[in-house]
Amino acid sequence: MTIYFAEWNADYEKYMVNTLKSEYDVVLFNKLMKHFRNINLKLDRNNLPRHWFIKFHQFIKLRQLKYDDILLCSGFGVSGFIDLIKDVKCHRVLVLRDTIDVLNDSMKNKKKWLQQNEDYISKITPYFDKIYSFDFNDCKKYKFIYLNQFLPFTYSEMKKLRAEQDNKSNIIKTCFFIGEYWDDRAKVLNRIAPILHVNGYQTDFNLINYKATNTESLFHSSDYYKLGNKISYLDNIEKVKHSDVILEIGQIGQTGVTLRAIEAVLLNKRLITTNKSIKEYDFYSPEQIFILDENNHHQIKKFLESPFVPISLDKLYKYSSNAMLETITDAFD
Repeated sequence: MTIYFAEWNADYEKYMVNTLKSEYDVVLFNKLMKHFRNINLKLDRNNLPRHWFIKFHQFIKLRQLKYDDILLCSGFGVSGFIDLIKDVKCHRVLVLRDTIDVLNDSMKNKKKWLQQNEDYISKITPYFDKIYSFDFNDCKKYKFIYLNQFLPFTYSEMKKLRAEQDNKSNIIKTCFFIGEYWDDRAKVLNRIAPILHVNGYQTDFNLINYKATNTESLFHSSDYYKLGNKISYLDNIEKVKHSDVILEIGQIGQTGVTLRAIEAVLLNKRLITTNKSIKEYDFYSPEQIFILDENNHHQIKKFLESPFVPISLDKLYKYSSNAMLETITDAFD
Protein backbone atom coordinates (compact mmCIF):
# COMPACT_ATOMS: atom_id res chain seq x y z
CA MET A 1 0.00 0.00 0.00
CA THR A 2 1.40 3.38 -1.09
CA ILE A 3 -0.04 6.64 0.21
CA TYR A 4 -0.14 9.42 -2.38
CA PHE A 5 -0.47 12.94 -0.95
CA ALA A 6 -2.37 14.67 -3.75
CA GLU A 7 -1.41 18.35 -4.15
CA TRP A 8 -0.27 18.91 -0.57
CA ASN A 9 1.65 21.96 -1.69
CA ALA A 10 1.99 24.19 1.36
CA ASP A 11 5.58 24.39 2.56
CA TYR A 12 4.82 22.61 5.84
CA GLU A 13 2.90 19.86 3.98
CA LYS A 14 5.83 19.20 1.68
CA TYR A 15 8.12 19.14 4.68
CA MET A 16 5.85 16.61 6.40
CA VAL A 17 5.65 14.25 3.42
CA ASN A 18 9.41 14.34 2.94
CA THR A 19 10.05 13.44 6.58
CA LEU A 20 7.46 10.65 6.50
CA LYS A 21 9.31 9.02 3.62
CA SER A 22 11.92 7.70 6.03
CA GLU A 23 9.32 5.61 7.85
CA TYR A 24 6.45 4.99 5.41
CA ASP A 25 5.73 4.32 1.74
CA VAL A 26 4.50 7.79 0.83
CA VAL A 27 4.67 9.90 -2.34
CA LEU A 28 4.21 13.65 -2.82
CA PHE A 29 1.82 13.69 -5.79
CA ASN A 30 1.86 17.35 -6.78
CA LYS A 31 1.45 17.46 -10.59
CA LEU A 32 -2.26 16.67 -10.81
CA MET A 33 -3.44 20.20 -11.49
CA LYS A 34 -0.73 21.02 -14.02
CA HIS A 35 -2.32 21.61 -17.47
CA PHE A 36 -5.63 20.36 -16.07
CA ARG A 37 -7.38 22.66 -13.61
CA ASN A 38 -7.75 25.86 -15.65
CA ILE A 39 -8.67 24.15 -18.93
CA ASN A 40 -11.12 21.81 -17.20
CA LEU A 41 -12.87 24.68 -15.44
CA LYS A 42 -13.09 26.66 -18.67
CA LEU A 43 -14.57 23.71 -20.58
CA ASP A 44 -17.05 23.04 -17.78
CA ARG A 45 -18.27 26.63 -17.54
CA ASN A 46 -18.72 26.84 -21.31
CA ASN A 47 -20.63 23.52 -21.41
CA LEU A 48 -18.03 21.97 -23.71
CA PRO A 49 -17.20 18.21 -23.80
CA ARG A 50 -14.63 17.17 -21.21
CA HIS A 51 -14.77 13.37 -21.18
CA TRP A 52 -11.72 12.67 -23.34
CA PHE A 53 -9.77 15.55 -21.84
CA ILE A 54 -10.25 14.07 -18.37
CA LYS A 55 -9.53 10.49 -19.53
CA PHE A 56 -6.26 11.59 -21.15
CA HIS A 57 -5.05 13.25 -17.94
CA GLN A 58 -6.13 10.26 -15.87
CA PHE A 59 -4.03 7.96 -18.06
CA ILE A 60 -0.99 10.25 -17.95
CA LYS A 61 -1.09 11.09 -14.23
CA LEU A 62 -2.92 8.30 -12.40
CA ARG A 63 -2.00 5.09 -14.17
CA GLN A 64 0.52 4.11 -11.47
CA LEU A 65 -2.16 3.94 -8.76
CA LYS A 66 -3.06 0.45 -7.64
CA TYR A 67 -6.34 -0.73 -6.17
CA ASP A 68 -5.05 -0.90 -2.58
CA ASP A 69 -3.19 2.43 -2.68
CA ILE A 70 -4.52 5.49 -0.86
CA LEU A 71 -5.02 8.80 -2.62
CA LEU A 72 -4.97 11.32 0.22
CA CYS A 73 -6.48 14.70 -0.69
CA SER A 74 -6.60 17.88 1.34
CA GLY A 75 -9.84 19.81 1.64
CA PHE A 76 -8.46 23.01 0.20
CA GLY A 77 -6.68 21.72 -2.90
CA VAL A 78 -9.01 19.00 -4.13
CA SER A 79 -11.59 21.38 -5.63
CA GLY A 80 -9.16 22.10 -8.45
CA PHE A 81 -8.90 18.49 -9.60
CA ILE A 82 -11.96 16.63 -8.30
CA ASP A 83 -13.06 15.70 -11.84
CA LEU A 84 -9.71 14.01 -12.38
CA ILE A 85 -9.80 11.71 -9.35
CA LYS A 86 -13.47 11.13 -8.51
CA ASP A 87 -13.65 7.71 -10.18
CA VAL A 88 -10.04 6.52 -9.89
CA LYS A 89 -9.80 2.90 -8.72
CA CYS A 90 -8.07 3.18 -5.34
CA HIS A 91 -8.93 4.25 -1.80
CA ARG A 92 -9.90 7.93 -1.94
CA VAL A 93 -9.55 9.83 1.35
CA LEU A 94 -10.30 13.48 2.10
CA VAL A 95 -8.73 15.32 5.05
CA LEU A 96 -10.40 18.61 6.01
CA ARG A 97 -8.36 21.06 8.05
CA ASP A 98 -10.78 23.93 7.45
CA THR A 99 -14.47 24.13 8.24
CA ILE A 100 -17.00 23.63 5.45
CA ASP A 101 -18.04 27.28 5.77
CA VAL A 102 -14.46 28.41 5.21
CA LEU A 103 -14.00 26.02 2.29
CA ASN A 104 -17.19 27.19 0.60
CA ASP A 105 -16.15 30.82 0.94
CA SER A 106 -12.59 30.18 -0.28
CA MET A 107 -13.56 28.02 -3.24
CA LYS A 108 -16.33 30.37 -4.44
CA ASN A 109 -14.98 33.83 -3.69
CA LYS A 110 -11.19 33.50 -3.65
CA LYS A 111 -10.07 30.56 -5.77
CA LYS A 112 -13.21 30.55 -7.96
CA TRP A 113 -12.99 26.76 -8.23
CA LEU A 114 -16.67 26.47 -7.27
CA GLN A 115 -19.42 28.47 -8.91
CA GLN A 116 -21.79 30.46 -6.70
CA ASN A 117 -24.58 27.93 -7.21
CA GLU A 118 -22.33 25.02 -6.20
CA ASP A 119 -21.68 23.68 -2.71
CA TYR A 120 -18.59 21.96 -1.34
CA ILE A 121 -20.58 19.15 0.24
CA SER A 122 -22.47 18.12 -2.91
CA LYS A 123 -19.66 18.90 -5.38
CA ILE A 124 -16.70 17.32 -3.57
CA THR A 125 -17.53 14.95 -0.73
CA PRO A 126 -19.60 12.23 -2.52
CA TYR A 127 -16.48 10.87 -4.23
CA PHE A 128 -14.50 9.82 -1.18
CA ASP A 129 -14.47 6.53 0.71
CA LYS A 130 -13.62 8.29 3.97
CA ILE A 131 -13.73 11.92 5.01
CA TYR A 132 -11.87 13.18 8.08
CA SER A 133 -12.23 16.55 9.79
CA PHE A 134 -10.69 18.14 12.89
CA ASP A 135 -13.81 20.24 13.54
CA PHE A 136 -16.29 18.74 16.03
CA ASN A 137 -19.31 20.57 14.65
CA ASP A 138 -18.65 19.61 11.04
CA CYS A 139 -18.16 15.96 12.03
CA LYS A 140 -21.52 15.96 13.77
CA LYS A 141 -23.34 17.89 11.04
CA TYR A 142 -21.97 16.06 8.00
CA LYS A 143 -21.13 12.64 9.49
CA PHE A 144 -17.39 13.04 8.95
CA ILE A 145 -14.84 11.01 10.91
CA TYR A 146 -13.06 13.01 13.59
CA LEU A 147 -9.29 13.23 13.11
CA ASN A 148 -6.94 14.92 15.53
CA GLN A 149 -5.23 18.00 14.20
CA PHE A 150 -1.66 16.98 13.37
CA LEU A 151 1.69 18.69 13.24
CA PRO A 152 3.94 18.26 10.19
CA PHE A 153 6.46 16.57 12.50
CA THR A 154 7.00 12.90 13.18
CA TYR A 155 7.04 11.89 16.82
CA SER A 156 10.83 11.51 16.74
CA GLU A 157 11.10 15.13 15.51
CA MET A 158 8.72 16.24 18.24
CA LYS A 159 10.99 14.65 20.85
CA LYS A 160 13.97 16.60 19.51
CA LEU A 161 12.04 19.88 19.46
CA ARG A 162 10.88 19.39 23.06
CA ALA A 163 14.41 18.53 24.21
CA GLU A 164 15.73 21.73 22.61
CA GLN A 165 13.13 23.81 24.45
CA ASP A 166 13.76 22.09 27.79
CA ASN A 167 17.29 23.50 27.76
CA LYS A 168 16.44 26.98 26.53
CA SER A 169 15.29 30.27 28.02
CA ASN A 170 14.62 33.58 26.30
CA ILE A 171 16.30 36.73 27.58
CA ILE A 172 13.43 39.02 26.52
CA LYS A 173 9.89 37.87 27.26
CA THR A 174 7.80 38.00 24.08
CA CYS A 175 4.24 37.21 22.98
CA PHE A 176 3.90 36.18 19.32
CA PHE A 177 0.89 36.31 16.99
CA ILE A 178 0.54 35.95 13.24
CA GLY A 179 -2.64 35.60 11.20
CA GLU A 180 -4.78 36.99 8.42
CA TYR A 181 -6.08 40.53 8.91
CA TRP A 182 -9.63 40.67 10.24
CA ASP A 183 -11.08 43.70 12.00
CA ASP A 184 -12.07 41.55 14.98
CA ARG A 185 -8.50 40.28 15.32
CA ALA A 186 -7.15 43.82 15.21
CA LYS A 187 -9.48 44.79 18.06
CA VAL A 188 -8.27 41.89 20.21
CA LEU A 189 -4.63 42.77 19.56
CA ASN A 190 -5.22 46.41 20.47
CA ARG A 191 -6.91 45.34 23.69
CA ILE A 192 -4.40 42.75 24.85
CA ALA A 193 -1.08 44.38 23.86
CA PRO A 194 -1.10 47.06 26.63
CA ILE A 195 -1.81 44.37 29.24
CA LEU A 196 1.17 42.33 28.08
CA HIS A 197 3.42 45.40 28.00
CA VAL A 198 2.51 46.34 31.58
CA ASN A 199 3.44 42.81 32.63
CA GLY A 200 6.90 42.97 31.07
CA TYR A 201 6.26 41.27 27.72
CA GLN A 202 7.17 42.58 24.32
CA THR A 203 4.62 41.86 21.57
CA ASP A 204 5.39 40.55 18.10
CA PHE A 205 1.94 40.84 16.49
CA ASN A 206 1.62 40.41 12.72
CA LEU A 207 -1.52 40.78 10.60
CA ILE A 208 -1.17 39.44 7.06
CA ASN A 209 -2.86 40.64 3.90
CA TYR A 210 -3.61 37.55 1.78
CA LYS A 211 -5.67 39.57 -0.71
CA ALA A 212 -3.29 40.91 -3.33
CA THR A 213 -5.90 43.39 -4.58
CA ASN A 214 -5.98 45.21 -1.26
CA THR A 215 -3.47 47.77 -0.04
CA GLU A 216 -2.42 48.68 3.47
CA SER A 217 -4.59 51.78 3.29
CA LEU A 218 -7.66 49.51 3.53
CA PHE A 219 -6.55 48.21 6.92
CA HIS A 220 -6.67 49.88 10.32
CA SER A 221 -3.11 50.60 11.40
CA SER A 222 -1.95 50.44 15.01
CA ASP A 223 1.16 50.80 17.12
CA TYR A 224 0.44 47.33 18.53
CA TYR A 225 0.75 45.23 15.38
CA LYS A 226 2.53 45.16 12.04
CA LEU A 227 0.89 44.76 8.63
CA GLY A 228 3.13 42.31 6.89
CA ASN A 229 3.56 39.47 4.45
CA LYS A 230 3.14 35.74 4.88
CA ILE A 231 6.18 33.86 6.18
CA SER A 232 7.06 30.20 5.78
CA TYR A 233 5.90 27.59 8.26
CA LEU A 234 9.43 26.86 9.46
CA ASP A 235 10.00 30.59 10.00
CA ASN A 236 6.78 30.57 12.05
CA ILE A 237 8.15 27.75 14.16
CA GLU A 238 11.36 29.71 14.79
CA LYS A 239 9.22 32.62 15.99
CA VAL A 240 7.34 30.31 18.34
CA LYS A 241 10.60 28.85 19.67
CA HIS A 242 11.90 32.30 20.58
CA SER A 243 8.68 33.46 22.26
CA ASP A 244 7.31 32.83 25.74
CA VAL A 245 3.61 33.30 25.04
CA ILE A 246 1.66 32.46 21.88
CA LEU A 247 -1.57 34.27 21.09
CA GLU A 248 -4.23 32.54 18.98
CA ILE A 249 -7.35 34.32 17.68
CA GLY A 250 -9.44 31.74 15.87
CA GLN A 251 -12.18 31.86 13.28
CA ILE A 252 -15.70 32.45 14.58
CA GLY A 253 -17.53 29.13 14.88
CA GLN A 254 -14.43 26.94 14.65
CA THR A 255 -14.45 24.14 17.22
CA GLY A 256 -11.31 22.22 16.28
CA VAL A 257 -7.85 22.80 17.67
CA THR A 258 -5.30 24.51 15.44
CA LEU A 259 -1.67 23.82 14.61
CA ARG A 260 -0.65 26.92 16.55
CA ALA A 261 -2.16 25.59 19.78
CA ILE A 262 -0.36 22.24 19.52
CA GLU A 263 2.90 23.97 18.60
CA ALA A 264 2.67 26.05 21.76
CA VAL A 265 2.10 23.01 23.95
CA LEU A 266 4.86 21.01 22.24
CA LEU A 267 7.39 23.83 22.62
CA ASN A 268 6.53 24.59 26.26
CA LYS A 269 4.93 27.98 25.62
CA ARG A 270 2.03 29.58 27.40
CA LEU A 271 -0.98 29.90 25.09
CA ILE A 272 -3.65 32.61 25.12
CA THR A 273 -6.49 31.54 22.84
CA THR A 274 -10.06 32.49 21.96
CA ASN A 275 -10.91 28.84 21.23
CA LYS A 276 -13.24 27.70 24.03
CA SER A 277 -13.36 24.12 22.72
CA ILE A 278 -9.69 23.63 23.62
CA LYS A 279 -10.93 22.57 27.07
CA GLU A 280 -12.11 19.32 25.47
CA TYR A 281 -8.56 18.22 24.61
CA ASP A 282 -6.43 15.98 26.79
CA PHE A 283 -3.48 18.39 26.71
CA TYR A 284 -5.51 21.27 28.15
CA SER A 285 -4.06 22.74 31.33
CA PRO A 286 -5.17 26.06 32.88
CA GLU A 287 -1.57 26.61 33.98
CA GLN A 288 -0.42 26.63 30.33
CA ILE A 289 -3.54 27.70 28.41
CA PHE A 290 -5.64 30.81 29.03
CA ILE A 291 -9.02 30.98 27.27
CA LEU A 292 -9.62 34.61 26.37
CA ASP A 293 -13.06 36.17 26.19
CA GLU A 294 -14.41 39.72 26.22
CA ASN A 295 -14.65 39.88 30.00
CA ASN A 296 -11.54 38.24 31.45
CA HIS A 297 -8.61 40.35 30.23
CA HIS A 298 -7.92 41.39 33.81
CA GLN A 299 -7.03 37.76 34.63
CA ILE A 300 -4.12 37.60 32.17
CA LYS A 301 -1.67 38.98 34.75
CA LYS A 302 -2.50 36.14 37.19
CA PHE A 303 -2.09 33.59 34.38
CA LEU A 304 1.32 34.92 33.38
CA GLU A 305 2.55 34.86 36.98
CA SER A 306 1.28 31.35 37.76
CA PRO A 307 3.70 28.38 37.93
CA PHE A 308 4.34 26.80 34.53
CA VAL A 309 3.89 23.02 34.28
CA PRO A 310 4.71 21.52 30.85
CA ILE A 311 2.41 18.90 29.35
CA SER A 312 3.81 15.38 29.09
CA LEU A 313 5.13 14.68 25.59
CA ASP A 314 3.39 11.28 25.61
CA LYS A 315 0.04 13.06 25.34
CA LEU A 316 1.10 14.64 22.06
CA TYR A 317 1.81 11.49 20.04
CA LYS A 318 -1.75 11.49 18.69
CA TYR A 319 -1.05 14.92 17.15
CA SER A 320 2.02 13.74 15.21
CA SER A 321 2.13 13.03 11.49
CA ASN A 322 2.75 9.37 12.39
CA ALA A 323 -0.55 9.14 14.23
CA MET A 324 -2.44 10.79 11.36
CA LEU A 325 -1.04 8.37 8.79
CA GLU A 326 -1.57 5.33 10.99
CA THR A 327 -5.20 6.31 11.63
CA ILE A 328 -5.89 6.52 7.90
CA THR A 329 -4.01 3.39 6.84
CA ASP A 330 -5.48 1.28 9.67
CA ALA A 331 -8.96 2.00 8.29
CA PHE A 332 -8.11 -0.01 5.17
CA ASP A 333 -6.35 -3.00 6.77
